Amino acid sequence: MRRLRVVSWNVGRLYTPSSNNRLDEADIPQVARTLYELDADVVLLQELVDQAQLAALLGRLGGYAGRLAEACRYDRHVAALVRERLAPAFEQEVLEPTGRGLVTATFEIAHGLRGAAHPLHFDVFDKRRRRAQAEAIAAITAQRREPLQVVGGDLNLDPELAGRIGDAMDVGTFALLREHFVDAGRSAGPTLLGFLRVDHLLVRGAIVERLHTRVSPGRRLPMGDHDPLVCDVVLAVDAARANP
Repeated sequence: MRRLRVVSWNVGRLYTPSSNNRLDEADIPQVARTLYELDADVVLLQELVDQAQLAALLGRLGGYAGRLAEACRYDRHVAALVRERLAPAFEQEVLEPTGRGLVTATFEIAHGLRGAAHPLHFDVFDKRRRRAQAEAIAAITAQRREPLQVVGGDLNLDPELAGRIGDAMDVGTFALLREHFVDAGRSAGPTLLGFLRVDHLLVRGAIVERLHTRVSPGRRLPMGDHDPLVCDVVLAVDAARANP
């Protein structure tokens, strides 16, 4: 494989304190149709309610395997979907001490090598929890040896806005992630209602040749507030041969 397409998308609804703001059953057909049209190899989703929603998505898509983050103490879950031809496998983790669930997907990329992808959803209300979650994913990924790792999702953090308003905690949280990963979506533009860049794809690996990331316009769900973020990861095939 020379190109791997990764899509990250928060499929929840616009937040209100009194109504469901996670993935709604009525939106599942549109989510499946959009993912099919985006032609992703790896999909990182946020704000699913339960395994039944993931099963409904997989049933409509066909050709993908997926897992929900099962060990999660929040009321919404991340999920990873991978094309079946990439021989996916899944591992369950928790971003402690906050209890945010994590599922890691591994998959074939080239010449017998496997990559890893981790869907993220950081806390919306508490910047200290966001920092703890960033520290946790940095520690988890540092222990892995895949030549390609992708983390992505709704971090509830716009680094440019945090810098403008002098939010040192969130600036530092994103800087911590950039110590370990390339900010693939830096120039992609806003993902939340056309105003804020809170959805991110972060990539690292010895066989990454180049990255092209874009926000996919016109895909927002009827009551949704996030646009999908799409990253084409071009792999250096010669490097993969040299580093089996």
